[in-house]
Amino acid sequence: MPRLKPGRKTVVVISALFLGAFLFFLFSTDDVGKEGENAPPIPEQAIEKFNVTETEAGKTKWVLDAKSAQIVESQKKVYLDAPVIKFYEGGEYVSTLVSEKGRIDSNNYDIWGDGKCLLTTVKGERLDTHNLHYKSEIKRIVTEEKVKLERKDETIYGQGMEATPDLETIMIKKQRVVMHEKKK
Repeated sequence: MPRLKPGRKTVVVISALFLGAFLFFLFSTDDVGKEGENAPPIPEQAIEKFNVTETEAGKTKWVLDAKSAQIVESQKKVYLDAPVIKFYEGGEYVSTLVSEKGRIDSNNYDIWGDGKCLLTTVKGERLDTHNLHYKSEIKRIVTEEKVKLERKDETIYGQGMEATPDLETIMIKKQRVVMHEKKK
């Protein structure tokens, strides 16, 4: 059998194979690192049937119940599954916020409702939106998402909102109002 002498073509082909293998391993290793960067944080504590209450001068401001909570102390965050928040003013119950997911910033006790959110008041008002943020310092609920507020006599649609938890004070941006006929 004749012996092949390594020529230029053979050297180029072998070099290309080594370069290809090197690039494959280089980029596949880099992807693993990127996935790790985007991975959710590892909680220090996991709690089932989570409950927390915030009070001021002995009066309840809000009570939060969640199916579960993942506490990430290094980020000062609590990640919630199916949170239900009951808001109080002057110690009196005024509304309930329910969302799919949520989180609490344990530095300032701001609360986010992530995903579909529904706020109902004791007066029978109903606010539907996504991704609400309760700013604890100013005691306001805000969102930049689309909102739908249903009241007895009207339905208000808009984009963006700021309101008190009882919806007594509310500002809806880019709004459209649909009046309901009164039933006789």
